[in-house]
Amino acid sequence: INEGLKFDYIIHGASNADPISYAKYPVETITTNVIGANNVLEYGKKHQNCKITFLSTFEVYGQTTHDEYKELDFGLVDFNVFRSCYPESKRVMEILSRCYVDEYGVNVNVARLSSVYGPTMSPNDSKAHAQFLRNALGNEDIVMKSKGLAKRTYTYVFDASTAILMILFRGKTGECYNVSNENSIASISDVAHTIASIAGTKVVFDLPSEIEQKGFSNPQNCILNNDKLKSLGWRGRYSLYDGLKNCYDILKA
Repeated sequence: INEGLKFDYIIHGASNADPISYAKYPVETITTNVIGANNVLEYGKKHQNCKITFLSTFEVYGQTTHDEYKELDFGLVDFNVFRSCYPESKRVMEILSRCYVDEYGVNVNVARLSSVYGPTMSPNDSKAHAQFLRNALGNEDIVMKSKGLAKRTYTYVFDASTAILMILFRGKTGECYNVSNENSIASISDVAHTIASIAGTKVVFDLPSEIEQKGFSNPQNCILNNDKLKSLGWRGRYSLYDGLKNCYDILKA
């Protein structure tokens, strides 16, 4: 960070964040998350008045035996597969931030994002819901790479943005907060069929390519408990249908 610039607030969100990027660029995924975070924390160490929020992911929870995750829960991540470059480096980012809080008093906290979607998604985003929306916008059938039975918490980008700001301004130093909307819990199949109903298309099934399979996670339910976030005063506005409909309408315009 340019030492000639002074920042009151930093939201650190730089990262590869889609499955194909994990598969193609595992080294860059790790170094961006870990070295990038360290650079920001070093700035926070020198400028104690700067408030920092790091963006993390629900994937840090790894494989667990239950479906709903609270901030103190943890599970296993298989470091024998390349895809783990993403959750493992995010885990390092989180523990590194807490170490800087403990050792140097840096004013940093963490927002753990659920599956965030919206009209601002990259055209190259390879996450399933991004591909479904591109199918729908092109008046194509929505292609499923699996049965899509695992449930997740989805969050429309507007709700995610207000949550991040709430954590930045009201969140406690050194704490992690799940960013999720309890009115937007669905399976990947539910998301596909919801988008199809909005666009007037169908859902079909197709096998994934080898490079896509390298970026896939093992399917499991991952529902983020947001009680801690709501204790700050935050409330989500968009249900799954409302968020997807808004996203579709904006991109279709």
